[in-house]
Amino acid sequence: MADQLARLQVALTGRYTIERELGRGGMATVYLAHDVRHDRPVALKVLRPELAAAIGPERFLREIQIAARLTHPHILPLHDSGEADGFLYYVMPYVEGESLRDRLSREKQLPLDEALEIAREVADALSYAHSHDVIHRDVKPENVLLEAGHAVVSDFGIARAITAAGTEKLTETGIALGTPAYMSPEQGAGRGVVDGRSDVYSLGCMVYEMLAGEPPFGGPTGQAILARHSLDPVPRLKTVRATVPEGVEWAITKALAKVPADRFTTPAQFADALRAPIQLVSRASKRRWAKTAVRLAIGLALFVGAAWTIAQWRSRPPAPISPTRIAVLPFAIRGSGSFAYLAEGLVDLLSRNLDGAEGLRSVDPGTVLTTVVRSGGTATLDAERGRAVARRLGAGLYVLGSVLAAGGRLRIQALLYQDDRPPSATVPQATVEGDTTELFELVDRLSRDLLVGRSRGVGTRLAENAAVTTHSLSALKAYLGAERQLRAGLEYFDSAVTGFQRAIAEDTSFALAYYRLAVSAGWAGRWSIVGQAVERAHTFAARLGDRDRRLLQAYDAYRGGAAEAAERQYRAILQDYPDDLEAEFQLANVLYHYNAPRGRPRAEARELFDRVLSVDPEFLCPI
Repeated sequence: MADQLARLQVALTGRYTIERELGRGGMATVYLAHDVRHDRPVALKVLRPELAAAIGPERFLREIQIAARLTHPHILPLHDSGEADGFLYYVMPYVEGESLRDRLSREKQLPLDEALEIAREVADALSYAHSHDVIHRDVKPENVLLEAGHAVVSDFGIARAITAAGTEKLTETGIALGTPAYMSPEQGAGRGVVDGRSDVYSLGCMVYEMLAGEPPFGGPTGQAILARHSLDPVPRLKTVRATVPEGVEWAITKALAKVPADRFTTPAQFADALRAPIQLVSRASKRRWAKTAVRLAIGLALFVGAAWTIAQWRSRPPAPISPTRIAVLPFAIRGSGSFAYLAEGLVDLLSRNLDGAEGLRSVDPGTVLTTVVRSGGTATLDAERGRAVARRLGAGLYVLGSVLAAGGRLRIQALLYQDDRPPSATVPQATVEGDTTELFELVDRLSRDLLVGRSRGVGTRLAENAAVTTHSLSALKAYLGAERQLRAGLEYFDSAVTGFQRAIAEDTSFALAYYRLAVSAGWAGRWSIVGQAVERAHTFAARLGDRDRRLLQAYDAYRGGAAEAAERQYRAILQDYPDDLEAEFQLANVLYHYNAPRGRPRAEARELFDRVLSVDPEFLCPI
């Protein structure tokens, strides 16, 4: 062994200096090495000689190049790979944090919210890799690194290269790809096609272990474990951890279905199913949190001031119904679960697109979503319930619709209802269909067709939605996820910051994401991020709609201490957009922090805070 290490060091002279062995597995040995050229520590993985011989250098280098193209926040990148004196190796960043295995060895079980956040981040990485035809095949705690509190998945490259060698050559070496405790039945049997649903199964095993303290199936030998994967029912999680929500257990059990067709089709579907139960917080606890959130938000606002206590809020009757106010309600999603985000996403996209067209004013999307949840959720959101929600929002018009996602195509249908006409009456409707990559063009066409149906052909003045948001579907998904985190409360502010940063990484000209990054970073107290985010938002301000551009300008004045300008701008926004809770809340912050120096009573701020909470008791920082 010492001779092999000496040979390897000589072969890598001038490129890498091996410092010490970090670990040894069934397929490779990993060393801590120094990258001479770039003066940085790296993790150097060297394949076992018999495995290297089975794969061959040409196949290894060709296949690992494909994995090296994966660029994702939750995937550990490949720096380098090669062959040296018969050794096949690949190089990754050296992560100083621990692996998920290290943490599980120390703590056994993880807190529910942390376990599910790790699961969602791993699922995000797997979904991205699957979209590039890369299946991991060895998802396990040892291959999940915890870096600055976030999950990073390693070893994507080796699976594709080893698989390409073929099962017969691997059998000759005595090496099996995968780890029995986390292998799907089809992978363990070595028969049939192993696709992304196998990774879903392995992730399900890992999530089970994070919550239960051990994988779902164990045994004295690898063969015994694989047999249990194929034959035994999934052990009940609640027998070992009664606090696990029913919905979480259901999602894990579905991910661990014996037959691939019975599982979630994609890791993203699994992640969405895990997310839903956590959002079902009791109404009473949400109201308690709403009071606390407002007090904390004020303390976190740009210039930290004295704590503000809002002990109670008064109820307010529904706003007067306006025939030109329109509420876009959540869409029903059918087909591929990877597009579940469009249920809320279309509320945002259509609201921004319809606002200002033909004299319409859209109800703030965040207020719409909060009101829908408080009135019973989306499960039974039909025309009658939609009408009740719209009336609560003072909207004389409301939109209901559905999305069918299948075979890489989207079919979006929307119906435009009027409060003064019964839901059974004939209503304007629009249907568009196209490729999933044409989402923004489809939304533009849908908006135009709805308005043409309403106005019987009168021309509309629609701003192109793609020009004011983003052309990147992945950036949009990250943005919408970050907005959900921001609405979830103080403990999720850092996650919201990360989500907006991910959206910006996908689309570096995403002006709206830069603005929302500044707001979320300010709420999280991460001031070093705020200024740069505001500057970048200004750079691409031409891509913002009127309301968002004015909110950005007012926020910039606020953070810069220009109280008079900020107050004037927020009040002007509220003149044109009286339902904009963000503008009203930020105006309250301006008055709270700057009224005393200007010789004005802080009670003005209390009145605004009370009004915001009377409209939306769960208000934090809506879209």
